[in-house]
Amino acid sequence: MIRFTSQEKARITAAIHAAEKSTSGEFVAVVARASDHYVTLPLLWSAILALLFPGACLLAGTSLLWVHLYQIQLLIFIVLTVLLLSVPGLHLKLVPRHVKRAHAARLAKAQFYAQGVQLTPHHSGVLLFVSLAERYVEIVADKGIHERIGEARWKGIIDGFVAQVRRGRVVDGFVETIGACGAAMAEHYPPDPSDTNELSDGLIEL
Repeated sequence: MIRFTSQEKARITAAIHAAEKSTSGEFVAVVARASDHYVTLPLLWSAILALLFPGACLLAGTSLLWVHLYQIQLLIFIVLTVLLLSVPGLHLKLVPRHVKRAHAARLAKAQFYAQGVQLTPHHSGVLLFVSLAERYVEIVADKGIHERIGEARWKGIIDGFVAQVRRGRVVDGFVETIGACGAAMAEHYPPDPSDTNELSDGLIEL
């Protein structure tokens, strides 16, 4: 799993400071190790395989006392559960992609409100979100921003962010995307000398 050094975090903070000098927009960067623990599916797979064991014994012509069957079923369930949950990344392979994306998208929206991005005076807050385990990237912008900037330009910014994260260059992705968002918003949200910096400028790690 990616670890962020103090120098890398400082780069992101500097990018936010630079972007906020050219616009009244405010930017928040959030990175999650994973958007969920995804415990349910490994438990479900373990239970299904354990329940299939008596049928496999029957097909194989093996005769065991029901007590022994129950003991072996319980052992299978425990071993598989421990294996799936203890080996890093293994249980994530059992989770469908659309489920992981749904969980990551939900966390991105939740962080938009949890970090107070919606409370900026000009409604010009932008959250840049990455969930590492799911390889998920999203930019959540306050109301009206997409309409002013234009969907095509936002898509280009997001595509660039996604490309960097897929190459494992998460910090570069944050820095370049913050700069691109700042340049795009400067045309529609000019700096306001009366603004105060209300949101976190550092990388928020979940």
